[in-house]
Amino acid sequence: MRLPPQSGEWIVRSKPLGFRFEGREYAGFEGDTVASALWAGGVRVLGHSFKYHRPRGILSAANHDVNALMQADGTPNVRADATPLQAGMALTAVNTFGSLERDAGRFLGWFARFLPVGFYYKAFHSKRLFPLWERMFRAMTGLGRVDFATPRLRTPKRYGFCDVLVVGAGPSGLNAALAAAAQGADVVLVDENARLGGSTHGATALISKVTTHPNIRVFTDACAAGYYADHWVPLVERDRITKMRARAVVVAAGAYEQPAVFRNNDLPGIMLASAAQRLIHRYAIRPAQRVVVLAANADAYRALQEFIDAGIEVAAVIDLRDAVPAEQQSVLAALRIPLHVGHCIVEAIPAHDGKRVAGVRIAAVGAAVPPAAEIACDGVFMSVGWAPAAPLV
Repeated sequence: MRLPPQSGEWIVRSKPLGFRFEGREYAGFEGDTVASALWAGGVRVLGHSFKYHRPRGILSAANHDVNALMQADGTPNVRADATPLQAGMALTAVNTFGSLERDAGRFLGWFARFLPVGFYYKAFHSKRLFPLWERMFRAMTGLGRVDFATPRLRTPKRYGFCDVLVVGAGPSGLNAALAAAAQGADVVLVDENARLGGSTHGATALISKVTTHPNIRVFTDACAAGYYADHWVPLVERDRITKMRARAVVVAAGAYEQPAVFRNNDLPGIMLASAAQRLIHRYAIRPAQRVVVLAANADAYRALQEFIDAGIEVAAVIDLRDAVPAEQQSVLAALRIPLHVGHCIVEAIPAHDGKRVAGVRIAAVGAAVPPAAEIACDGVFMSVGWAPAAPLV
């Protein structure tokens, strides 16, 4: 699934890294995350859902994939979509009974209609017996296992001070840092990603200006974990924490792309369009071979050419809107891609093994009894809207 070298890719092809997942050998490159290396290796099921143990793959590739948590060398709940790949890692999925492939918990999905949200509180509530049921359900829906024999790791801390702290190193954050530094301010720029650039994936001239500016200090692969009184912000890195005190704070954290709701929208192969773009540009991975794009905004149409350039066949664009602007229709006409306006995905069709998407059923929005047409695909890329990333504010 690897593509030819991409401009600005994060992987270092001259440094291959071997690792194990669920007892099998795989290989990636320095710069990969655990999830990207597995996806490049053809692994589509990275974990199982919390309650029904449904198969799950990559959704965001942006540190938001809660069902891509893994046990890594005794460390529980490692975030596969954000954790850098290291040579010799031994990884297993969490929240499974047995192996990921033969998880006995997957049979819970057969009883989903009898297990609604909160059913255990109503059906098993008893002062005498509830502690027993509680332990059972916690074991069934738990995550990684804590090894109490693991040596305690002490994380160093330090104190930092600056005039302006900028959280987020996308285009807005880069411009804010440069503007403040141009006024003589001592600026700290922090981003949770391994590299600067945000949605540009490093394709901006602003990065070199920021990294060479004498008034700007850069923290990458660091999380602004909170925003406390008097502009006190802890910057959490993998090996230390910096207690940063600033005179002013600029939050330029961007936005989260939102998934669409339809039946079986959690099948591996169904992901946000921005996740597909990250896999292509950062890790040189072709996320799928033949996809359906579910759209409701201009971003989907801007991404289409990137998918085509990566060798992905776009089977159709399903647009939720009643009307599509002429310039967006012209994009599809030039690429000869079918467009279904005012339609939605009713459900995703699983493959015979139930572990990946094999197609979708679509219908007109608002149809009382929708006659569904089927489109075969091995991926669905969703671009239907955004929500502000505002946890700090």
